[in-house]
Amino acid sequence: MIDIGVRSIIDFLASNPLLLVGAFLLYIVVFLFSVFFHPVKGGKNPLAKDYRRPHEGFIHDVKARDAVIKQRFKASKVPEHLDVIVIGSGIGGLTSGVLLARAGKKVLVLEQHDQAGGCCHSFVEKGFEFDTGIHYIGSMYDGSVDRVLLDQLTCDQLKWAKMDDAFDTVAVGPSGSAERFPMKTGKESYTQNLIAMFPKEKAAIEKYMELIYDASPSFFGVVLLKVLPWPIARLLVATGLYKILFKCYRKRYTERTLQEVLDELTDDSKLKMILSYICGDYGVFPNEVPFILHALVVKHYVGGAWYPAGGTSEIAFHMVQSIQNLGGRVLVQAPVTEIVCNSKGRAVGVKVAKMDTTIQAKIIISDAGVVNTFKSLLPQQVAQASRIYPLISKIGPSCSFITTFIGVEGSPSELKLPAGNVWHFNSEDINKTMSEFLQVKGDHLEDVEIPLGYISFPSAKDPEWEKKFPGKSSVLIITLASWEWFKEWKEEKLRHRGDRYETIKDTIGRKMWEQCVDLFPQLEGKKVYMEVGTPVTNQHYLACPEGEMYGLNQGAVRFQPDVAMKLRAQTDIPGLYLTGQDIMTCGFTSALIMGLMTAGEVLHLNLYNDLLKLRKTLKAVDQAAAAPASNGTTSKKSD
Repeated sequence: MIDIGVRSIIDFLASNPLLLVGAFLLYIVVFLFSVFFHPVKGGKNPLAKDYRRPHEGFIHDVKARDAVIKQRFKASKVPEHLDVIVIGSGIGGLTSGVLLARAGKKVLVLEQHDQAGGCCHSFVEKGFEFDTGIHYIGSMYDGSVDRVLLDQLTCDQLKWAKMDDAFDTVAVGPSGSAERFPMKTGKESYTQNLIAMFPKEKAAIEKYMELIYDASPSFFGVVLLKVLPWPIARLLVATGLYKILFKCYRKRYTERTLQEVLDELTDDSKLKMILSYICGDYGVFPNEVPFILHALVVKHYVGGAWYPAGGTSEIAFHMVQSIQNLGGRVLVQAPVTEIVCNSKGRAVGVKVAKMDTTIQAKIIISDAGVVNTFKSLLPQQVAQASRIYPLISKIGPSCSFITTFIGVEGSPSELKLPAGNVWHFNSEDINKTMSEFLQVKGDHLEDVEIPLGYISFPSAKDPEWEKKFPGKSSVLIITLASWEWFKEWKEEKLRHRGDRYETIKDTIGRKMWEQCVDLFPQLEGKKVYMEVGTPVTNQHYLACPEGEMYGLNQGAVRFQPDVAMKLRAQTDIPGLYLTGQDIMTCGFTSALIMGLMTAGEVLHLNLYNDLLKLRKTLKAVDQAAAAPASNGTTSKKSD
């Protein structure tokens, strides 16, 4: 009877294949629900309590700050009985470090530079402070997921300053006569402002915003391929079921380029350029970037932009203390030269330059980037056997960049500098002008115009600036660059690269500054300091193999399902985990959330779900605390 019953069921399913597929899909959905919305048994939960405390004020004393973020490596400073070693102190590495320390792990973070923070660090030169990688952050309103996480990581000591309502302004045309298009805060203001500037394109703009808000949350499908158990992710991709389950693949948001979408919406070339201006935030041009990444970035900033009060080094300053207070250490000038693996191929420790012995730990987390990790740090026999290794050449590096740091006389208020950014394009055709610019030979750089300039005034964004540097202002100008222009000097020592190198970089820097003065005439004659950082400068300070801005390239290849599922926190090398912007997407927020997810993988906890629970709890607590003072009134965040 049993055999007959089983055979009948098999015959029935064979004659009704859609029912079989539907049953399997139902199983997958139930499984996904259980993974994301039910507790997972694991280690101690670092988000089980509220770590906020009253703000203790800003510390501007340089020596006091250096004592935290510039602790030089010595073998004697390494804690005993380590559980976790984190390579790199960018936001991903520090986030994992804080969370794992709070889960009871003994953590050591090793940073190759002389200051902790990675791209979050800032530096002071000739009486001016400059940020290096964090210029503005979206979604940092009170109660946002990102804000709640950072408040916990820094014990609520990191404060955020809201930037101007026009957080970005697009300037199009020659710098002396460029037409300006401000991007306004809030979905409604953002949309209506675009319509006011392009009234004939109302339908196209409204459809564009509809697509932005449809595509952005669909990125969850890419995330799921990275966090689902490997066998399930592989099955979904092998069978093609991912196309049915995940909207981002079903609607081809990961394949269609921004240019393709815009071409379907409008024929207005200037509007297309304005809607594409933010491509510098991910380093891929409209004809190559997948629409889903563009949508993520646009939606991230539509609600406005924020800047760390006190400067970007505040981020690491407070997170390092969170690790240190739990018995861990964050040590600088500690370049890791090797991830040590045992005979079975398991990562068991690291070697640091000028140190013969191995520092051992049960868990190794690399925030050094996929290329550095698999090309330079791992034994090549182990690295090349990994499923991640072929992705390096398949995806390729992101674009390099040049930064000009300028110090000027006069305070931000005296000079009327905006707490917002200006994106200057000398042409409406981003694809053509940038492609031609990056193909210029190094010998002809002095003869070309700079087609793209991102201009930022860190001093105007930071409310603490004038307390530290009265009567002064800082200016930052960034443009994209080719590694080929400067790679011949990659082995030369800093400040000893020769006259030719200095001439090229100073010429580019001068041109960038001249464009800036055209756009802001009040800066004429105010410059007292200028330094130019090239791709080889980035390589030196940030350990970017080719001076790249965003790690692995952000083009469509990295979001292909067979690629996306392999770039995950837990590698196929036992004991080795990855974090940072190479795993999800580029940028501060992506690396921040990746630090959370990497810690969750180590602890076998769904920390993102725990973060959502904590956010809900804190919202109720804060509302209850504010209720008597508000007399029954409430306030909501801007759209």
